[in-house]
Amino acid sequence: MIQASIEKAYNIMLSKDYHMPDRVHVSDGRNSLLLMPCFSGQYFSTKLVSVFPEAVKHGQPAVNGVMVLSDNISGKPLAIMDGAALTAQRTGAVGGLAVKFLTPEKIKTAGVLGAGVQGFSQARYLLFNRKIETLYLYDVNLEMAGQMMEKLKQEFFTVDYVITKTAAELVEKSRLIIAATTSHTPLFNVDSEDIRGKTFISIGSYRPDMQEFPDKVIELADTVFVDTLFAMEESGDIAAPLKKQPAMREKIKEFSSLFEKSTYVEKSTIFFKSVGMGLFDLAVSSAVYNLALDKKIGQILDF
Repeated sequence: MIQASIEKAYNIMLSKDYHMPDRVHVSDGRNSLLLMPCFSGQYFSTKLVSVFPEAVKHGQPAVNGVMVLSDNISGKPLAIMDGAALTAQRTGAVGGLAVKFLTPEKIKTAGVLGAGVQGFSQARYLLFNRKIETLYLYDVNLEMAGQMMEKLKQEFFTVDYVITKTAAELVEKSRLIIAATTSHTPLFNVDSEDIRGKTFISIGSYRPDMQEFPDKVIELADTVFVDTLFAMEESGDIAAPLKKQPAMREKIKEFSSLFEKSTYVEKSTIFFKSVGMGLFDLAVSSAVYNLALDKKIGQILDF
């Protein structure tokens, strides 16, 4: 249901039947507060999310938030949801859809950089979409990588899991690389031959001063896809290389264009950058709301 909702969101983008202001991004040091509104059809949604990278040191998740779904005629609030849980699922589905469209069906190796909540979600949706034989995992905290591996084994027990000692080792051994971290500097440095012919998916860098992949990845990419063109300004993985080589803008395309005609080419080097958008939240939250009504689940609140 979640991934189908993301597909629906991309199709709404093509129809242009929505109103989505640029998200408001407030920074306080390394911490961030994001406000993401979106209007379309029967509903409008408002998500307020905090991202505190150091929270994990205190045993708390880095992402917290609240999602409010409202009626788009009266403005009446209809549902309040866990914004962090919704973000984890919808962003995992965004990555999963990128895997579906931007990698060969018979891909056998993949790697996930980052073992937090989002790294786990990305791994799950990756394994929903591709029958990976070997999944490489890396995190600066090896204990977290081990915990993520054990959780994945419970659901995807036929996969061979390998925890690498470095991010570079993971990249060298993987055909698909997904990064879901809060890193402010590139996670690895490898030779060009370890980049060409692979698919790279960046999920984590949502600020201009954050960057998961070295400039070399986007420079060598035949095509760069973004979930929204706002990514060129908001993510360091796009903004930093573009500042040095503005001409690279010509190879950047919106991911929604793939719903008109697939452009995947075997052996091409592809980079996908997601910064997320309110339309994703609206599509997923409305689907969850309607499912809750149908199944009569949830709690009714009287304000």
